[in-house]
Amino acid sequence: MLKLSGYFAIVILLTGMVAGCGGQSAEVPDALIPVTGTVKLDGKPAANISVLFNPGKGTGGTGGYGVTDSEGKYSVTHRSNQPGIEAGEYIVTFSKMGLPDGSPIPEGKDAADVGAVQLLPDKYTNPNRELNLTMATVKAPGVTLDYEITTK
Repeated sequence: MLKLSGYFAIVILLTGMVAGCGGQSAEVPDALIPVTGTVKLDGKPAANISVLFNPGKGTGGTGGYGVTDSEGKYSVTHRSNQPGIEAGEYIVTFSKMGLPDGSPIPEGKDAADVGAVQLLPDKYTNPNRELNLTMATVKAPGVTLDYEITTK
């Protein structure tokens, strides 16, 4: 129960970071840069992995997020629901929810209702720069960022 509560605290924190705090508006910035890529989990393209781009020190804006498809491909969306994010340095985190045995959440079910857990190690899910070494530089005209992560 404590582990599940801790996960929800992280989800709320990440949601706040992506959604923006302190009254920032959802206006579309002048220049959003396209960011795409592929995520492999344990050497294979993986579906339903959330990829979160959290602004690093000196990077303005709110960051963005993407979710991998069945081929592990993602594209980043700004919080204004427009494709891309602002130029800058980002701390990249990943999330993959599933049942404790590693199987996917049943279709039509809510993660909390089925006791879902985070399937990725903390080093990928924690936005703390000191713990998370996954950094990305986003610059015009666009960038492709591929990642290989493991469940170990």
